[in-house]
Amino acid sequence: MKAILFCQNAYAFGILTPIRDVLQKENHEILWFITPKLLDAYPFKKENFTTSILDLQLFESDAIFAPGNEVPYYLRGVKVQIFHGLAGEKKGHFRIRHYFDLYLTQGPYFTEKFLEFKTKYQNFEVIETGWPKLDIYRSPEHQYQQEKIALLKEFSANKIILYAPTFSPSLTSAPFLLEEIKRLAANKEFLILFKFHDLMDPKWIEAYKNLAQEISNALFIEDRNIIKYLLLSDLMISDTSSVIYEFLLLDKPVISFNNISKNIQWLDSKEYEGLSEKVKNTFKNDTFEGKRKELSQQYHPYNDGNSAERMVQAVEKYITKNGVPNARNLSFLRKRKIHSIFGKPIVDVFKGPKINKISALLITYNEEEHINGVLENLQFADEIIVVDSFSTDKTINKLKEFPNVKLIQRPFKNFTDQKSFALEQATNNWILFIDADERLTDALKNEVLKTVNSKEITAAAYYFLRTFMFQKKKMRFSGTQSDKNYRLFQKSKCKFDTSKTVHETLLVDGQSLVLKNKLIHYSYNNYEEFKGKRLKYTIMQAKELLAKNKKPNAFHFIIKPAFRFFKHYVIGLGFLDGKKGLILSYLMALGIHNRYKELQRLRQEKVD
Repeated sequence: MKAILFCQNAYAFGILTPIRDVLQKENHEILWFITPKLLDAYPFKKENFTTSILDLQLFESDAIFAPGNEVPYYLRGVKVQIFHGLAGEKKGHFRIRHYFDLYLTQGPYFTEKFLEFKTKYQNFEVIETGWPKLDIYRSPEHQYQQEKIALLKEFSANKIILYAPTFSPSLTSAPFLLEEIKRLAANKEFLILFKFHDLMDPKWIEAYKNLAQEISNALFIEDRNIIKYLLLSDLMISDTSSVIYEFLLLDKPVISFNNISKNIQWLDSKEYEGLSEKVKNTFKNDTFEGKRKELSQQYHPYNDGNSAERMVQAVEKYITKNGVPNARNLSFLRKRKIHSIFGKPIVDVFKGPKINKISALLITYNEEEHINGVLENLQFADEIIVVDSFSTDKTINKLKEFPNVKLIQRPFKNFTDQKSFALEQATNNWILFIDADERLTDALKNEVLKTVNSKEITAAAYYFLRTFMFQKKKMRFSGTQSDKNYRLFQKSKCKFDTSKTVHETLLVDGQSLVLKNKLIHYSYNNYEEFKGKRLKYTIMQAKELLAKNKKPNAFHFIIKPAFRFFKHYVIGLGFLDGKKGLILSYLMALGIHNRYKELQRLRQEKVD
């Protein structure tokens, strides 16, 4: 069986890992799918993984295990919903979105409701298996008893308390319990652990980090593995976090605030006060012990640690009975939503044979934000070469996690010199030369592969049109509509113009064409970053002008910047991009002004 482990959020890793273990044990073929935002957090980089939906199409899976709410309907394979929590009261938990062929439920409470939906819709199956994330709690190597003893001894404490609130702005207790937890920490018998969701408002993450620094018996946990801290802790403080149920199933007490469940089997308070007294009373007299056992029978009665095994068996039986679906039939609106999240399916997918190999080239300096994303994006190439100008951030450390990438470190003179050097290192004739902040869409990757492997190649070089992203939003106007650059070309017919040192120019001996699909350019995250990069370019451009003995005058300081603004904001329809169009147009004009101001300074410096 070929299986996809489909991850849209970091919590999926812990849920899918037990399934991965069972699949590996039974020698099934596995491909992890992770969204690009998860690249830094992804813990299994030595395993087969991708961020590309096109790769999933080519994989032609038999089953797709998904803890999230969506999965592309057009992928081959049984689409299996395995759920991302036990909080049935949360909005959307009991909602049929019609993306799944099979629902594998955690316990009777969930099974009963989904069987009702099955009767109503009659287009999916429901099988109760238990929840795989809880398998690990029964594993001897994950008991952490010795670590707990060491922690209690280090902090001279008797009990460990875990504060794990939800991130949801309307449900989180984080803003209201800061002072209460500070008062609770006055009791040095308690070691308090703060464990926050990745999506928690950074303001509250920072506030509790500061609190952990202020008090001696508190730790802010950066580790993404919450399982360890659930096992270490004796009591949990929370609100409407789904992790409450995992803790209750370990038969440990919970104190929550304003939980929205209609079936609360633990101590819940509607007022954000009296926390210290509640904790003290709970340790003294745990009145909810019996109700926890009842809840366990309804939510997750499985204590054998074999839920993942039951899930794999359920999928195998489903395939034996029903076969493997090529796609799932959805309404127009459901398809449209999937397209907005994952893109449309690639038609006429290139499946080989490969006639020509591609060398992907990249020059870098301090690109820690982009390096994982761009290198993963280029994995379809036959050779990847990075020429780095001795980065001082984490670029090199991250780069070394990609064993198929050739790294060369070399001092930076100018862009043309660095790119020319990189081009010389390529061993293949077809070159894909992109910047670290650029990404090929799946459609563009497919078009590149079809282009270089065509039996009727006519062009020496290809332009890529670019979708310009400013502050992570797509710019539709502001002169970016026609933004294009050479990105794919034949080494034997192209070279860089050594007279251009800033905006490097490719000299092409032959025909140039434009590819249909666009490259995404994640240009600038904020105003200051854009302004800083423009300033760097203007300094280099000024030096280039100085070498040509150019003299700045009023035309360069007033007319030329004004026209640049007019060109982007009026001619380029920048006003239709709203505030971002105004900012972009202003910064482009400012770049022109600063270029000649810097040229004036350099000329004066030369005279002096």
